[in-house]
Amino acid sequence: IEIAKRIEESIREVMGAIAHFPGTVDHILSEYTRVTTEGGRLSDVLSGYIDPDDGTTPPAAEVPPPIDAKAEKADDDSDDDDAEASEDEEEAESGPDPIVAAQRFGAVAEQMEITRKALKKHGRDNKQAIAELLALAELFMPIKLVPKQFEGLVERVRSALDRLRQQERAIMQLCVRDARMPRADFLRQFPGNEVDESWTDALAKGKTKYAEA
Repeated sequence: IEIAKRIEESIREVMGAIAHFPGTVDHILSEYTRVTTEGGRLSDVLSGYIDPDDGTTPPAAEVPPPIDAKAEKADDDSDDDDAEASEDEEEAESGPDPIVAAQRFGAVAEQMEITRKALKKHGRDNKQAIAELLALAELFMPIKLVPKQFEGLVERVRSALDRLRQQERAIMQLCVRDARMPRADFLRQFPGNEVDESWTDALAKGKTKYAEA
């Protein structure tokens, strides 16, 4: 049980981190909208929720009612006739509660809109924008996605990071190999300036040997 709790907590943390990545929350919201409006099952998107208090208080055990032999025989006789209908009802009732899902995803969608406005107005480094992103993560991270959806989000982030690393390597080659900038200087100066377009202009205006390149 302890291991399962640690795994679920790790999943929560990953979901919280993913929520900060552009497009991930929007994608899951669109998937939720798709299955609820175009036809589908909530279980195609999520399997439940991972709340911090889940599992701390086990539910009370249910006491089975006394068995009436005559009633049991009558039930057995009617089981065959109602089997198909019962299976359909069970399928409809299985999976996440649609009312709870609507509340959860509604809260996420509302916070997503607030966050989007804060990012547009202030930028990602602003304190208010960061606070809204954290609030979004708090709402998004308890949602337990099915493996297909979860792995899809992780792959989106992984692919973006791979492309980012490729671009960073290309910049390093231009600076170190082509411009003859010492590797140590590059590793010291580049972190923190990855998206600063004025960084290369500042290097070009410097008095170092590689500035002219």
